Amino acid sequence: MNRVFVYGTLKRGQRNSHFMHCAEFLGQHRTEKNYSMYEFENYPAVCPQGSQAIKGEVYHISDRQFKMLDELEWYPHFYQRIEIPTDWGNAWMYIVKFKLCQGKKQLPGDWP
Repeated sequence: MNRVFVYGTLKRGQRNSHFMHCAEFLGQHRTEKNYSMYEFENYPAVCPQGSQAIKGEVYHISDRQFKMLDELEWYPHFYQRIEIPTDWGNAWMYIVKFKLCQGKKQLPGDWP
């Protein structure tokens, strides 16, 4: 099993939450203040530079679900993955390169 930290459309109640229907919800988490969140059309993306904490949810997911998330998130062509510490152990978080965030509207670290 893999752990993943989600902060946007994959969270409960959001439009892509159905991708998490077989995942085990572990709880809410707030990252360290090392990131920045930006608006990309109708979804958020997190860049690795910044001073914001990002609020989201942590899940256990299967290898099959992880592959589906990679496809949804256009990994590795758009999003990259990094491991972050959580209360449930390290979890994968999808981020974008900082250069893609330039010129975008910055959002608070809690979306929506």
